[in-house]
Amino acid sequence: MARRVRLMADSIRETMVIRRQFLAGVGTAAVGALLPDMAQAGVARGLPLEQLVRRSAHILRGRPLDAYSEWTRYGDQRRIVTYTRVRVDEALVGGGEAELLVRTLGGTVGKLGQVVHGEADLLLNEDCVAFLMPDRDGVLGVTAMAQGHYPLASDSSGVVRLNPSRQLSVLLDDKTSAVARLRGRSVLEARELVKQAAKQ
Repeated sequence: MARRVRLMADSIRETMVIRRQFLAGVGTAAVGALLPDMAQAGVARGLPLEQLVRRSAHILRGRPLDAYSEWTRYGDQRRIVTYTRVRVDEALVGGGEAELLVRTLGGTVGKLGQVVHGEADLLLNEDCVAFLMPDRDGVLGVTAMAQGHYPLASDSSGVVRLNPSRQLSVLLDDKTSAVARLRGRSVLEARELVKQAAKQ
C-alpha cells in the first residue's frame, strides 16, 4: 500500500513538472509571437541628423548595381561581409565619383549566411539615400549602419520618399534621431535637411 502511494505521488510530481515545462514553453512561444520584431532587432541609440552628416564622407542618392560576399577578418573575428557597387546619381555631400564600393556586415557565401541585425540592407536596383564613411581600413561603410540607409519609394501621388532601412534596430531617443527627421520625407525635403545640418 505504501509503495502504491509513493508511486502515485511520484507520478503526480512528474505530471506537474511536465505541465510546468509545457506551460513555460507555451508562454515563451506566446511572447515570441507577440513580439516578433523585437526578437529580430537589436537596440541602438538614435543618432541625430547633425552627427550623421558630420560623420559621413559621402551622402548620396544612388542605386546598388551588384554585390558579392566573402569571408574576411573583421576586427578580431572571421566573418562574412558584402561588398556592393553603388552608382552615384546625386551627391549631397562629397562627390566626384560615379560609383562607390560599400562594405556591409553579413551576407551569404556558399551555403552559409550571416545576418547582422541593425546593418544596412542594400538591395540591388533599389534606389536609396545613403550616408557613407570610411572604416579603419579606408573601405566605405554605411554610417551608423541602418541609420544611414534610406530606401526610396514613390507614394500614391508619385512623390519619392525616404523609408527606414529594413534591418533598422529599435532606437532609443528615436524622436530626436536622424531616422525620425528623415522618415517619410521627400527627396527634396531630405536634401534641404542634410544641407542645413552640414552647415551646423
